[in-house]
Amino acid sequence: MPTQDILSKANQDNISVSGISFDTRRLVKDNIFFAIPGSKDNGLNYIKAAITKGASAIVVPYTFKKNFIKEIPIYKVRKIRNVLSETSFKFYTNNVRYKIAVTGTNGKTSVAFFINFLLSAFKKKSATIGTLGSSAGRVSRDNLTTPDPVTLAKEMKLLDSKNIDYAIIEASSHGLHQKRFSSLKFDLSILTNISHDHLDYHKNISHYISSKLDLFKLYTHHKGKSLINCDTKHFKKIKSSLNKYKINYNLLSNSSKKYGIKNIIIKKNITIVDVFIKSKLYKFKFKDFPIFQIKNFILAAVGLSLIGFDEKKMTRFSIKCPHVTGRMELAGKKKNGARVYIDFAHTPDALKNVLLEAKLICKGQLVVLFGCGGNRDKKKRPIMGNIAERFADIGIVTDDNPRDENADKIRQEILKNSQKLINLKNRRTAIKKSISLLKCEDILIIAGKGHEKYQIIKDKRLPFDDLKIAKSFLTR
Repeated sequence: MPTQDILSKANQDNISVSGISFDTRRLVKDNIFFAIPGSKDNGLNYIKAAITKGASAIVVPYTFKKNFIKEIPIYKVRKIRNVLSETSFKFYTNNVRYKIAVTGTNGKTSVAFFINFLLSAFKKKSATIGTLGSSAGRVSRDNLTTPDPVTLAKEMKLLDSKNIDYAIIEASSHGLHQKRFSSLKFDLSILTNISHDHLDYHKNISHYISSKLDLFKLYTHHKGKSLINCDTKHFKKIKSSLNKYKINYNLLSNSSKKYGIKNIIIKKNITIVDVFIKSKLYKFKFKDFPIFQIKNFILAAVGLSLIGFDEKKMTRFSIKCPHVTGRMELAGKKKNGARVYIDFAHTPDALKNVLLEAKLICKGQLVVLFGCGGNRDKKKRPIMGNIAERFADIGIVTDDNPRDENADKIRQEILKNSQKLINLKNRRTAIKKSISLLKCEDILIIAGKGHEKYQIIKDKRLPFDDLKIAKSFLTR
């Protein structure tokens, strides 16, 4: 029978434990080392290195056959990723009272940001953990959307030490599938949408959806609240799966008079939105806000209403809400009035949404600059090329984060079915060229990297900031 409670077993064996690790580069003396077989690397190959660095015990999958380890104890477990998460949260304990999770293809960062803003407006101590890093701790924006369980457990412990009461965590499909949340139970869980992304990892949309829905099936507290945006692709699959597992959930829908947007009125730079929450109509106002972000804000507001926050007060907060970094963020204007925006859109749906949004305010030509990341879902490349061609007047294809792939080849795959897209290697040169093309009242969307401050080429992260570079060309 495999040992599951690693810390109890270590205590029985009188083993000193200074921490938990699954990466020998970060392992220190007396860490328990989890040797996890991964998709890119195999932790079993680093057992000897872990022993050399002073690991106090090794945890391996139950199927591990070799018996060459004599120096220190070895514990065999089933579902090693679950056990890593459970052990991490048991060692790095926290007493954060309320936990909120947001999952979905697009909008996770924005919804988490808006929940954090609203909680702050209610004078609650809260923090986000996700794509933009940790708003009150150590996790940087260079980390994964959902940190590994050791990092996440440490971060939650740090938030607790700062008396944070609400932790809002972005739950990626990778993080959910890899059981990084095994010890957490959320008080509020939100699904923003589902569309094409990460099929290089999940292989098909069914597996991708299933991984997302694990948030509601496995990690939402039995007394917790769940909110699903049903105005999304694949909703029939989502509904069928949730009903199969008898999950209680609330729906936000444009057609609903219980939770839904009744109408949107735009008056110059002010947008007025009438929203049904618990079947009662509320009026929200926003200043200089894109429609897709307003919908994300409403998702955040409805979510908080489910756990007891006052809807009327939230209507007073909306007009003061700041913009999310790298999400339809205004970089600046040319002297002729043309505007340049930075956006993180890196999926087909996100690119389409930001272009449709820009069309609402664009009186001249709409220009988009974008690329696709290397070592990622290749199927979306020609789809994004097609979207740029359909919804923009001028489309410029350039390099994103090519990683280990040939950047020229990535661009050719985007251009596969295009007739008018412009192919420009070197992202800096492409930004300069696209800004030079802008005439009076044109709009440029620089898409794909948003808040990122780097470009990944081979195994190097080189300094690169779309916002900073765009501003430098706008001031010349």
